[in-house]
Amino acid sequence: MSILLLIAITLGSAFLLLNLFLKKKDRSKNLPRGFLGYPLIGETLSFLEAQKKDQGSEWISHRVKKHGPVFKTSLMGAPTVVIIGQSGNKFILGSDETVLIAKQPKTLSTIAGKHNIFELTGSRYQLIKGAMSSFMKPSSLQTNIKQMDDLITSLFLKSTKETDVIPTVGFMKRLTFNIASAVLFGIQDDLLIEEFSHDFSLAFKAVWSIPVNFPGTAYWRGLRARSRIIARLMPIIRKKSADLREGRLHPASDILSSLIALKTQNEDVITYEMIVDNFVTLMIASHDTSAILMSLIVWKLSL
Repeated sequence: MSILLLIAITLGSAFLLLNLFLKKKDRSKNLPRGFLGYPLIGETLSFLEAQKKDQGSEWISHRVKKHGPVFKTSLMGAPTVVIIGQSGNKFILGSDETVLIAKQPKTLSTIAGKHNIFELTGSRYQLIKGAMSSFMKPSSLQTNIKQMDDLITSLFLKSTKETDVIPTVGFMKRLTFNIASAVLFGIQDDLLIEEFSHDFSLAFKAVWSIPVNFPGTAYWRGLRARSRIIARLMPIIRKKSADLREGRLHPASDILSSLIALKTQNEDVITYEMIVDNFVTLMIASHDTSAILMSLIVWKLSL
């Protein structure tokens, strides 16, 4: 017991000394006011707690009142500057890469991959964005209306087979994931989609976690989920590559096919790693956003 107590005191003292050192070192930097929290953890725990309670805006407002519309913090293992207001948004959204380069938190860049579109610049960014944008045009999406309608009907009938009441948010998450898998990426296997869904749920949680790669943590589970996602995705990429070469598949069939065709045309610029990373990125980006929006629509219509 005395040895464990000594270890606990030693670790606690080292933690506090490191925190004081970082604070002292931070004063010399030309940074806005704010609080970086504890080493590695930062203010992540309080931020995530606020998100769970749907108090994210209050978390921000509290710091704006204390430090002003521009303040520093540390989230998901990354020192972060938060900018609030119209002028701040104009600066962020209007600056080109010579002024401001996007840098994602470590959790996102690790789980999504270092070659995701948010990290790319220059010609690679333009090529990847162009391939994605071309598929998302209204003229392209119109050809998939029938398939999306069939998917919605099928899932709705399956979900209401044994009950008349279904959880809206859970249903919408499953629906958006199924549509993204089938329409955006051309994945039709129901069992495979279910396996992807489970692992992407873990990956999404890992993005909003402290980047500690220790067994049992959300980040650790997310990294393992990413490995399984890649293992399942590579056979699909190889099959689509063969079908594209032999003319059985058109590049405009889905985003995955479009990215594979882009690689064929730009071997020295686009890699399979980029295709994998941007597949993961798009899935994570669409995991909750569309589902929450549709759930809110249902809620508002019910009032």
